[in-house]
Amino acid sequence: MSHGLEVRALTLDDIKDLHALDQDSFAEPWSRSLWKLELSRLHRIYLGAFKGIQLVGFIGGLLAHTDFHITTVATKKPHRCSGVGSLLLLQMLKEVDDLFEDIETITLEVRASNKPAQGLYRKFGFAPVGLRRGYYQADNEDAIVMTLENLQQGTLADRLSEIELKLPTAVYGDAKQ
Repeated sequence: MSHGLEVRALTLDDIKDLHALDQDSFAEPWSRSLWKLELSRLHRIYLGAFKGIQLVGFIGGLLAHTDFHITTVATKKPHRCSGVGSLLLLQMLKEVDDLFEDIETITLEVRASNKPAQGLYRKFGFAPVGLRRGYYQADNEDAIVMTLENLQQGTLADRLSEIELKLPTAVYGDAKQ
């Protein structure tokens, strides 16, 4: 925990706050029943960033053979571009590296218009590899497919160590040491 910010696994006890943040963040949020199902499924990781008891961000994904697919990332509006997303992504990638030894790629989709998120993913080594036209149904916006590849060579932990050193102290603080 740092400056009141803690990242931990999300549980069914977090459903109310998780669903509320999802609704505030996306035009097509997941239902409570889908969240309950996702949090109970195998080969899924869902993490939340908490400032005190307040959920300020979350990230989630699933294992699909040798690919881990990040399915959702959200940060409360007042906390965007403050390092919360970086901390969540770092912790997610550490969990993936620790839990799934046969991972070759990590994949995600990001709105074509969401330049700050694309910058965050690039910082972690994700590169654009494709386009899904009309992926976001609410407004028919395209998604850029980004991947982090060649992970079977065991290089993810080294990459994450380098990135962790560059995280802003205001977010990560004493926990970096």
